Amino acid sequence: MEPLNYGKLNDAATFLGDHSGGSEVLLKAKGKDATTDSKKVHSHSGNAVTMMDKFYAGVCNSITSSLSQLENDKPQLYSREQLKEFTKDFSQPLGSGGFGDVYKGQFPDGLFIAVKVLKNIQRDEKVMEEQFVAEVVTMGRAYHCNLIKLHGYCYEANTKFKALVYDYMENGSFDTILFEKKLDIPWAKLHNIAKEIAQGISYLHESCKPQIIHHDIKPANVLLDSNLSPKVIDFGLAKVNNGESQFEQTKIKGSRDYMAPEVNQSKQVKLSCKLDVYSFGKVLFDILGSKRNHIDKSGFPGQVWEKYKTNQLDKFILECGIKEEDKENAKRLAIIALLCCEHNPQARPMLSNVVKMLEGEIKQLNTPVVPFYPDYYSSESSSMSDSRDC
Repeated sequence: MEPLNYGKLNDAATFLGDHSGGSEVLLKAKGKDATTDSKKVHSHSGNAVTMMDKFYAGVCNSITSSLSQLENDKPQLYSREQLKEFTKDFSQPLGSGGFGDVYKGQFPDGLFIAVKVLKNIQRDEKVMEEQFVAEVVTMGRAYHCNLIKLHGYCYEANTKFKALVYDYMENGSFDTILFEKKLDIPWAKLHNIAKEIAQGISYLHESCKPQIIHHDIKPANVLLDSNLSPKVIDFGLAKVNNGESQFEQTKIKGSRDYMAPEVNQSKQVKLSCKLDVYSFGKVLFDILGSKRNHIDKSGFPGQVWEKYKTNQLDKFILECGIKEEDKENAKRLAIIALLCCEHNPQARPMLSNVVKMLEGEIKQLNTPVVPFYPDYYSSESSSMSDSRDC
């Protein structure tokens, strides 16, 4: 069998002169071409080697830089003194909650940050430690444009001082925008915010290996940046689904208004991403009702379901302050919300499909069957009768 012939060596030499790359080039020719053309190659070889050396130096520098950046992108360990420097001795409070206080800060390079200092509550010490670890572990392996970036953390074993360092979000919490109406956001933008939240949670469910369940999806756990792009935050209750845990009974905590019915009906529940889907559905109801003159969160989802069943949803949406040109889009979002809140977890869609529904890629929507839970409607009948008008 004849050896492979990749053409005359002078052609190969021209190639090397024009292209820098490759760790080793093996050139073979047969007959007199090999002798004649090898002389031509020699005249080009010096330039070729020099160019390859430069190429590899560039590649090595690029790899080193990339690996260095990868290392820098991991959550970094900061000292309390560093955090005091970043926050000017914790002098710019952004907010306070039951488990921590948040302060505005700035890195030496000018990047603004938010530093959450966890409270030391003795009776909740174990819970606080678990949430702190969950936050660092989950956010340390999850990277998505709709998830908050965790820059680092601080932990002092002797004082139990714990803090988390995030990106600073200029427009604050989504719930204050929805319920306190601090910004008048057009419907199209609200719809896009809903889609981006779904994209972030879908990444946790379907792209992270093993799967991450957030367990506390609600508007208060979504921040908006300067462009009103949402970032899901607060992974203190997040759990990693390693496969086997899907069948184990796991204690669940979270915000009751956004909990799936299977959680409310039992102290323990099987770990599933469908818990987050239900919570996201309740967030969609919050978005749908945000244009109303008054807020009645508890009764609103039941009202949407009743109006849907009686073919009055179009009129109801307009009564809730949504413009005629946005009506069909809002009606579609309402049906998606009902599907996400199905009583049967298996009937709830995956959030990747919810994204496609919101984008219109999935045009035909299923018919909601039994959203919420069986006694949901009777428990809400009084509140619904008191708030028929939006």
